[in-house]
Amino acid sequence: MNFGTFARAPRALAYWLGVAGAARRGSGCARVLMLHGVPRRHARLVRSLLGYVRQHFDVVPLSVLLADNLRLRGQLAITFDDGLRNNVEVAYPILKALALPATFFVCPALIGSGAWLWNHEARQRLQRLGLAPERIEARVESMKRLPFAERLAEEARIREATPHFAPTEQERHEFDLADWDELKALDPALITIGSHTLTHPILPSLDALHLEREISQSRKVLEERLQRAVELFAYPNGDVDARSLDCVRRHYRGAVTVEEGSVLPGSDHHLLPRLNVPGSRLRFALALHRDHFFATPISASGSQVASSGNAVMMARHSTIMKKNGSEARAT
Repeated sequence: MNFGTFARAPRALAYWLGVAGAARRGSGCARVLMLHGVPRRHARLVRSLLGYVRQHFDVVPLSVLLADNLRLRGQLAITFDDGLRNNVEVAYPILKALALPATFFVCPALIGSGAWLWNHEARQRLQRLGLAPERIEARVESMKRLPFAERLAEEARIREATPHFAPTEQERHEFDLADWDELKALDPALITIGSHTLTHPILPSLDALHLEREISQSRKVLEERLQRAVELFAYPNGDVDARSLDCVRRHYRGAVTVEEGSVLPGSDHHLLPRLNVPGSRLRFALALHRDHFFATPISASGSQVASSGNAVMMARHSTIMKKNGSEARAT
């Protein structure tokens, strides 16, 4: 624990105990939490964090934040990216027990294929090559910046270098995707299903036709298979440029980024910021009371579009579900 963290500990504890911060929690803004996978080893922590927001915030479906003339008064929405099976097996029972609504963003073209998200597979295969964690992360991050065809070629090279790769039971628990039956069984009164594209590509790396297909067809497939409306979208890895933003505006009612911040009056409904959930109770309490929850919103002008997902790879450390252990970061 560094000095700054130590100095903030009493304040964090006061927030966690609910004896301070009421004015900040009820301020004229809303918050959107971002989680990814929730493996069993994190179930107790996640239950504690979600219990905290249930006690101290007005937890609402994400769609509520898109309502016209909504009075923002400290509402909080919960989101889970990637459509992992452990969201169904671990997170959903917690949400159900606490009666907390949430949105699960999924990639329908991968469901039932036996495939993982490409970045999850790449990380685990690179581990088999004995690379240091920082080298693995640098390699995956560099792949995210490649044109789409070059990224596929790099994936193929990694597979060729790891011909005997076989996921462990723990890896499967962390990275397997939920299937259609599991998604259909989720209570629609509690869980909203949103699109995370068809296959989780980095959207700015796609040509126009591929971009349109990933964004529009993911909604179509989800609605056909699940027989429920799909109006919300999450940008893979948080990467969004003017083309992808325009496409998402045409096909969805709202969308979330990985930019850290609050939802304020005037926030662009297709560039909603989120809070990446820290991996400790006190850091979580501090994060929910940060000054940025009173900052200038991302506006509909698109002035911050180019930076979304790039300038803020935000709280990438000490978070629930870093992808080299399924713990939460932007994916």
